[in-house]
Amino acid sequence: MNFEFDLWGWYVGTSGQPGLRTTATAPENLSTSDAPGALRANWTGVAWVYAAYEVPPETEPPVEDPRIWWMDVGPFYDRFGPDAVAIASSDHGACKAVQTLTGVRKYIDLRDPRVATMIDMLIATAQPTAQPWAPGSGPMTPEKKAVILTTPTVEYERHIKGLEG
Repeated sequence: MNFEFDLWGWYVGTSGQPGLRTTATAPENLSTSDAPGALRANWTGVAWVYAAYEVPPETEPPVEDPRIWWMDVGPFYDRFGPDAVAIASSDHGACKAVQTLTGVRKYIDLRDPRVATMIDMLIATAQPTAQPWAPGSGPMTPEKKAVILTTPTVEYERHIKGLEG
């Protein structure tokens, strides 16, 4: 089960699917009361805290710069850990396709659905094959995919340096 929070972190209910504003961690207080001052769960990004509810401001929070999710190709492969060398050494068509389709790009946009589709191709074909000389390698899993695509970038990974985020 996924526990959903709004743009300001206030708990709003459950969701059947994980998303950008969900967590698998359940809050102790499941209240969704909109009464100002009512005790309510608020997600900090790490844990639920319990605070007096405040009506969110009328204005939307600032929109994140989408370029924050653009990565240089090398750091993108670093996220694959030991699977990166297993993919690079593989003769399997799915591994070759991923190498070709990512290697010709200036950067990888982690939000581009085509990137997720490439990783799904590895999952569907149980690639890369585990290699004894690359402990921990293969095959790709939905959990590995989630870490690769949803972990926010850090400065050294970013295609465009100096972005706020």
